[in-house]
Amino acid sequence: MDVEVRPGTAEDHAEILRLDGNSFGTHPTEQDAEDSFAVDPPEFLVATVGDRIVGVTGAYRFASMTVPGGSLAVPGVSWVSVSPTHRRRGVLRALMDRQVRDFAAEGAPAAILTASEGGIYSRFGYGPATLVRRTVIDRPAATLIRPARDAGDEVRLLTAEQARPVLPELHRRWREQVPGALDRTEPWWDSVFRDREQWRDGMSAKFYLVHPEGYLSYRVKHNWNDGLPAHMCWINEYAVCTTDAHAALWQVVLGMDLFGSIESLQIPVDDPLPFLLTNPRQVRTTVVNDGVWVRPIDVAAMLAARSYRVEIDTVVHVQDPLLGDRRVALTGGPDGASCVPTDRPAEVSFSLAGLGSAYLGGHRLQTLARAGLLQCEDPALLGRLELAFGTDRAPFHGTAF
Repeated sequence: MDVEVRPGTAEDHAEILRLDGNSFGTHPTEQDAEDSFAVDPPEFLVATVGDRIVGVTGAYRFASMTVPGGSLAVPGVSWVSVSPTHRRRGVLRALMDRQVRDFAAEGAPAAILTASEGGIYSRFGYGPATLVRRTVIDRPAATLIRPARDAGDEVRLLTAEQARPVLPELHRRWREQVPGALDRTEPWWDSVFRDREQWRDGMSAKFYLVHPEGYLSYRVKHNWNDGLPAHMCWINEYAVCTTDAHAALWQVVLGMDLFGSIESLQIPVDDPLPFLLTNPRQVRTTVVNDGVWVRPIDVAAMLAARSYRVEIDTVVHVQDPLLGDRRVALTGGPDGASCVPTDRPAEVSFSLAGLGSAYLGGHRLQTLARAGLLQCEDPALLGRLELAFGTDRAPFHGTAF
């Protein structure tokens, strides 16, 4: 079977959408087609056998992903699909390798993606860098120790039309505080507010709670429970910039009497809410999964783009079977870093996935070392590198793509 990979064109969009639907078990409509390509259309690569498109991958261009002490322009890989008739025949490998080579030629320091399945992308050099958890809160039993004063005066319940001009700036301010968080273009924000009924999973349209220092949006799934209402509140956007906004927004949400539970995939693992409740057990984590995966490409540029919590001066070796191994001298600290190629002996060696998982500070280097994803013969150096790569906030991407 001869597989060819070429750039996708606008004329391929209908076939790409059909292939994506076949891969994920959906039947896209004309409305889906219009919506899918309204958000800064991704740059596609398609795999063909003869005149048939049998695989696709795409890339959104994020101008900024927040990293500790800075930001990084990264392509966000998406739309990865292979026809059910051509799986396990090298199609995905051909697509992913070509895509990374193209990113490298363009000078991209790294690539990111979110995975529908957790067992696919490590073999292409991507490492899980952030965590996403599902939280469930028993609303009637969750009580704040110190209720926020005047929360109702500070928090407004806005319509979509009122929220549209307000949320982007609040999201920007939140994003700049959180490693892994992604920027959004105006077309992306248009998509966030489009809110088609078929996207709601049987829930209501979105409601918007907005504080001058943060916001959350939610849907409601009704459950009247034979006269004992136990509706579910599903938080689908959550961007809080200050502790005052956090307390005020949660006082409003926890005071909604018809809700039986508050559930979300948007509450970060280090959110302080449990410590603000009389019973912290009411914030239950029911699932923890990977969030953003990171694939190092230009290792020197990537490591120089972030800061480090303590001063470090070391030589890092990164194994890259596709683009070639890299050895770089990394010098950095809280004020920034420099990183350049070197011939000096390496003191720490990462696999691609290991460096991707370590980069945003979401995983301990000691843990990655025990998993065989990095090697360092000097325990003191490994301990210092772990401190250096750590962050004040758990990384969280906040934008599905």
